Amino acid sequence: MGTALNALKMLDYFSNARPEIGLSHLARLSGLNKATALRHLRALEEFGLIEQNPMTKSYAIGPAALRLAALREIARPGIEGARQKMQAAMQVVGESLHLSLLEKTGLQTALVVETTLHSVRVSLDPSEMLPLNATASGLCMLSFGPAHLLEQLDQHVQARFTQATLTDPKLIRERVAKIRVSGWADSRGSYEEGVFGYAAPIFGIDQVALGTIAIAVPETRATSDRLPAILSTLHSLSADLTAGFGGQLPDSFPTGFHP
Repeated sequence: MGTALNALKMLDYFSNARPEIGLSHLARLSGLNKATALRHLRALEEFGLIEQNPMTKSYAIGPAALRLAALREIARPGIEGARQKMQAAMQVVGESLHLSLLEKTGLQTALVVETTLHSVRVSLDPSEMLPLNATASGLCMLSFGPAHLLEQLDQHVQARFTQATLTDPKLIRERVAKIRVSGWADSRGSYEEGVFGYAAPIFGIDQVALGTIAIAVPETRATSDRLPAILSTLHSLSADLTAGFGGQLPDSFPTGFHP
C-alpha cells in the first residue's frame, strides 16, 4: 500500500503551470532517487494515469484521468449543473467564479468560470490547491468544514503569501467565529495582492461543508456599492449548489448575506 500511495502522490506535482515534467525534475520534486521515481512513473503509466511524450520524454497526466473524472461525475453528479449556475451568476456579477472541493486537508479547485464581461479580470488556475489560511474559500472551509481542519491549525506553520495573510492560529479562529455568524468569508489581497475574494460553503448531506463557491474580484472593482449584489449571488449559489450536490443547509445557516 505504501508503494502505491507514493506512486500516486507523484500526480500532485502536475499543475496548470507544470503540465509536463521530466524524470529528473520529478525526482527532485518528490525527493526520490531517479530509479525509484522511474519505477513509480512506469506503474502509473501502465494504468494510463500518466503518459510520456515520445519527443520530449517528459510526462503528463494520462487518458485514464478522463475516464475516472467521468465516473466520478456519474457517481457524484453536480459539476455540470454547477457550471451552468456559475455561468449565469457570472453574467449577473460580471466577475470570475471558482468552485473548490475538499480533498483531505486541502481545497482542490474543481471548476472555474472566468468573466467574459471585462478585459481586466482575475484569472484562476483550474488545477490549483488553495491554502486554507490565505483565501476566502479556505477560511470558509475552516468555518463550515470538518472540525479537524480547525483543530490542526497549530500543527503546522501557516504559509504567508502577502502582508495581509493570516498566519496566527488565534487570529484565524477569531475570523472563523465571525464567518460562522455571517455565513460568508472574504479575503482582501491575502493570497494575491490586488485580488479580493468572497466565498460561501457548499454543504453535504451531513450539513458539513464539502466545498466552497467563490467570486474573485480585482481590487479596483471591489467597491462597497457592488458588495450587496455579490453577496446576494453568493448566497443563492450556496443554496443551489448544496442542493445540486445532494446536501442540506444547516438550520442555523443565515437566510441571507449582509455586508
